[in-house]
Amino acid sequence: MNSYQNQIYEVTVEGGEDIREVITNYILENKWEQVYITGAVGSVIDMIFTTPVRNELPLKTESVPVEGAAEVVGFMGEVMKREMMDTALEAIYPDKNNPLFVHIHTSCAYKGGIVRGGGLAGGKAFRSVRVFMTPI
Repeated sequence: MNSYQNQIYEVTVEGGEDIREVITNYILENKWEQVYITGAVGSVIDMIFTTPVRNELPLKTESVPVEGAAEVVGFMGEVMKREMMDTALEAIYPDKNNPLFVHIHTSCAYKGGIVRGGGLAGGKAFRSVRVFMTPI
């Protein structure tokens, strides 16, 4: 067992920074192979969510951009070396350039209390986002 297991780590995504990029870089810098994202707190802007477009398998998805600022109300997922990912998900997550498979689901509250969410395809921190994770 590695000494870092069962510990929670925090990375802060500053305003204007790409959320997925900061998380990826932090995990690569720490040389972790697999990480569980336990949550996040903060505000985001210009999010892009991946959502299903039909109720059958194999899953078909589309990216849905949502403009404007929002508060994170849910944020969890997994990040791992690409070779560790479920092969059924390779077609759904076409980013072959990233050495990590970043699989995060998030929900965000927008003006008027409208909540939007799905798989985190893109987005930036508005003021900042604190992301909590534990290597596994």
